[in-house]
Amino acid sequence: MTGSSIYLSTGERAISHAEHLPASLQLRAFIPFLIASLVIAASYGTSFLLPEYLQSLGMKSDVAGAVISSGMVSTMICCCVAGRIAQRIGVMPTIALASLVMAGSMLCFAAAPMDIRAVYAGGLLLGAGWSVFFILAPLQIIHHLCPNARIQYLTFVSGTQMAGLGMAAPLSRLIAQHAGSIALAYLLFAAACAVAAVCVKIAGDAMRDRSCLPMTRVAITATDTSALLRARTAVPIAMLSLAACVFAGLATYQTPYAVSRNLRPDLFFLTFTITSVALRLSLARTMGRIKPARLALALLLLTGASLVLFLLNHGSTTLYIVATALFATGYGLSYSTLNGMAVNLAGDHGVSVPVTSQIFTLAYFIGLFGCPFLCGALIHVFGADAMLVVLLVLLCQ
Repeated sequence: MTGSSIYLSTGERAISHAEHLPASLQLRAFIPFLIASLVIAASYGTSFLLPEYLQSLGMKSDVAGAVISSGMVSTMICCCVAGRIAQRIGVMPTIALASLVMAGSMLCFAAAPMDIRAVYAGGLLLGAGWSVFFILAPLQIIHHLCPNARIQYLTFVSGTQMAGLGMAAPLSRLIAQHAGSIALAYLLFAAACAVAAVCVKIAGDAMRDRSCLPMTRVAITATDTSALLRARTAVPIAMLSLAACVFAGLATYQTPYAVSRNLRPDLFFLTFTITSVALRLSLARTMGRIKPARLALALLLLTGASLVLFLLNHGSTTLYIVATALFATGYGLSYSTLNGMAVNLAGDHGVSVPVTSQIFTLAYFIGLFGCPFLCGALIHVFGADAMLVVLLVLLCQ
């Protein structure tokens, strides 16, 4: 089965130029898609409770580390093969399958009290399900919208996902308080992931009669990757990878930084989540009206300014909150902006748009997973300030 037959056989009308695509998605298609994004992100967010959950089962902390590491490995592998699967069975069916894989992961975690080996399978499935959903979800948006509307809708999706990630831990703890076990929370999230798969199916059916771009080259290949890295599309991809490095370093080692200043690290995570979610959902329409290059530069400057404030802060809670809010604005709005910028440039330069979007996400994961090792070494040898200086230098490259 070829990539073109996947999309044209479902009743979608292929459009040769992206500018001729509609500027909006029908609510009957977009709302179920957002619900699925919220649920899958929240399910992934339950991984933050794994150390606490496994300790309650008598396991050592290194078990949680091994489970999370296995999830990272499956994330990187599945990012590379997701496009090949989508090219054979379609983007939306692959996203629905990823939702069911996430359901399997939640079931494995829920089964840990009966057999602790299940958590290792859960970690692998978690990385596989989340990475496939995360890397392919933007394709469905890009596939159906004109370039000027993409940033707006990608921002709505990323805001919904951030809300899901933020609500996962408190919701799971609330369920555990009433049920006496986090295992029940994992069971409920498994059921929610199955519902998410149904939502994806509903969204896919609603988009069948909509105009779209043909996506005959969805699989990541060496030829397409080389072409996009030689083109201007490499610029927003590199910017995103560096931004992910900054976020990973700042988030992973926020506790050592906060302790060195007698601050509370939970203020960082609370302020970051609330600010980024609120801005993504409230400013999505406005962001779609601004030229992507100007918007990306402004967000980059805000992120840099926040790092300077973190570096200069010697113990002020107010300055800590302000710096975090600036960082949440700069970094929090950059993902969808740079994503839209990358795929629009790809379309202008004849580079595969689906492959560009996937390489963009892959670069994000590389920055996210790779940077904490460097930052950890810097903090161990030179302290938290050295980490901030290096992150600022990376951002200015």
